[in-house]
Amino acid sequence: MTQDLFRQDAYLQDCTARVVAVNEHGVVLDRTVFYPLGGGQAGDTGTLLLGDGTVITIADTRKAKDAEGRPKAEIVHVPADGQANAVDRLQPGVEVT
Repeated sequence: MTQDLFRQDAYLQDCTARVVAVNEHGVVLDRTVFYPLGGGQAGDTGTLLLGDGTVITIADTRKAKDAEGRPKAEIVHVPADGQANAVDRLQPGVEVT
């Protein structure tokens, strides 16, 4: 489950989070300020900053879905095209800002 910090403070622009999972859909964090696609609002875009200075551009943010297509409590940060090398550095437990 991703803690949705944007619900507590809609103006929050950054936070420290840990990677929970990386899959073909994107990056799941334990907490986020990114608002996901929904209710007619586009998903947030932005960046994830790794401890070594690597920047991963996030092109979209969406709610994860189960096998039947129902939304889950996880938020997926979808990397922009061309980010594969940077995303490969991510693994569960890695801290990002």
